[in-house]
Amino acid sequence: MRVKVQLFAFLRESLGDTVEIEVDEPVTALRLMAQFLETYPQFKGSEGSLNLAVDQIYVIEDCEISADQEVAIFPPVSGGRAS
Repeated sequence: MRVKVQLFAFLRESLGDTVEIEVDEPVTALRLMAQFLETYPQFKGSEGSLNLAVDQIYVIEDCEISADQEVAIFPPVSGGRAS
């Protein structure tokens, strides 16, 4: 199954706004991230600092993903305001 993935921060700077990843079914967050890193090995050192969200919700490794869902990969986001 082909999954369209939105990218942010340094991923977007390197690869553009989105990529399409071919993943064997059933597609899980873990399988998608593994395939992303296999397809783009330049990010293998970053896997511990990448998050995956489906339909704007952080997901865990065994979350199943369907082709019509919005998927995004991005580094950690911090919030708050500077003092």
